[in-house]
Amino acid sequence: MKKLMLLLIIFSMFMTVSCNKKMIKGTNIEETPDSKEILTVFGYYMKGFKEQNPDIFLEYISKNYYDTNGTDEAGDDIDYDKLVEILKSDAYHSLEKVNITCIIKDLLFDDDSRERARLLFFFEVRFKMKSSVPPAEENAFTQPDGMTNHKVSENNQMKFVKEDGKWKIVSGI
Repeated sequence: MKKLMLLLIIFSMFMTVSCNKKMIKGTNIEETPDSKEILTVFGYYMKGFKEQNPDIFLEYISKNYYDTNGTDEAGDDIDYDKLVEILKSDAYHSLEKVNITCIIKDLLFDDDSRERARLLFFFEVRFKMKSSVPPAEENAFTQPDGMTNHKVSENNQMKFVKEDGKWKIVSGI
């Protein structure tokens, strides 16, 4: 009887270990070719954003990109062409000391199709930009170099779609 119990325990441990899914290090996301590719695309986005070099990640943005910016107002919606315009603008490139930190929360694939996914994450971006306050005025927020510090942080989701066998960003930048 003891041998049978020992065999059952060993067998159940073996089944538990062999059935465990491999997770991407530091996340609760199952490691699959698709999840690894999506996180790689996200990594290119992070690198390009921090370096203010959109050429690093533009190839990973779908031509069908569309973002409502979380509002019902059509005036603030961004499509692919508008996004490229923003990323190539002087205003974007005038930001200094850009630093971005992200915490990935989850990666969810659509139930009906493994061709669409959402990456849920928290981000914090810190940067400096030229102050709009004239330098002659005393202002506690304006630094001696004429720059002001800014911080933006929030939860976000980036949407992906598989196009021609490659994962592309369709919303959430």
